[in-house]
Amino acid sequence: MKIAIVGAPGTGKSRMVEALRHVLHVDVDLADCTVSENWEAEQQRSYDLALLMGLDLPQQASRSGASPTACDAQLRQVLDRHALAYAVVYGIGQARTDCAVQAIQYHHKQSTARQRPAASAWHWNCETCSDADCEHRLFSALVKKDSQALSAALSRQAPAAPRVL
Repeated sequence: MKIAIVGAPGTGKSRMVEALRHVLHVDVDLADCTVSENWEAEQQRSYDLALLMGLDLPQQASRSGASPTACDAQLRQVLDRHALAYAVVYGIGQARTDCAVQAIQYHHKQSTARQRPAASAWHWNCETCSDADCEHRLFSALVKKDSQALSAALSRQAPAAPRVL
């Protein structure tokens, strides 16, 4: 899973990247996660999750002169506009890291649960099959076949002669 760390200047992005790299390296379940602070607009779709750093840290004067609140609002608009999965991270010190890890674990669990297992190579006699995917494919094909047959039969029918009373 590829994770972007985003936030307004002074929200602790660099510290979060370092903390998460250490934590994720130790956590066996999340060892496949990579964390990056270099988040570019054209690369948005390549990330599975963005962690937006909250504005709860004591603010220092920004070198760019941009308001942290305005920058945060702009980042949220970009994330929402592109329908990217994100979580807002709050807290100070270890609590902030724990919040980020909790968001990553939740997203990782949700994305793993959404993945469907591959079709089984096991084949039963259909009378005793209890494979739901197999049943779905069978009935979907039958319904499609019936609807195609019905539309073909209707298109072949000659128009009825008008009745004279």
